[in-house]
Amino acid sequence: MIIEHPWKSYATVAGLSTAIYYAVIGWQYYLPEIKSWLGQRHKPVQLPEINSPSSDTVAESFPLETDESELVDDLSEAPAWQSEEMFETAEKLSTHLVSEIEEAHRKEYSKPDLILMMQMILKNYSVLKGTPFQKVINNRIEAECAKYGSIHLSEGEMIEVWRMVV
Repeated sequence: MIIEHPWKSYATVAGLSTAIYYAVIGWQYYLPEIKSWLGQRHKPVQLPEINSPSSDTVAESFPLETDESELVDDLSEAPAWQSEEMFETAEKLSTHLVSEIEEAHRKEYSKPDLILMMQMILKNYSVLKGTPFQKVINNRIEAECAKYGSIHLSEGEMIEVWRMVV
């Protein structure tokens, strides 16, 4: 038996097989998305009601006996690193380091010279050592060094840079 147009038959069988395959996959894994795409609304899932005590009972169980002055005292005892001055200091250090790293690149400093220069700069900003700003400054130094591509500092070298800061 010879088929007059074998490629036409092959294309028809392959097309139907592919359509059936994707219909089954869509039905099995993507039914909610298909329904929403077709515009059919799902009924929202009803959660069972939980018998909870009324707000009056809760208020009686846990009376509020705090003064507003106690709340204000708690807010004023924020860590020192969260102050506006520390943030400004970190910004100033970041700007200073960016300009110095750029200059070091232009003058082709060696790695030990760059580390020494950063140690000298960081001595003036010792208040940032041990704060979350230290990690931010480290990231900025790494980004600037990568920007110029001449010197890359390892994690151990970054620790060495901060070690001299007292």
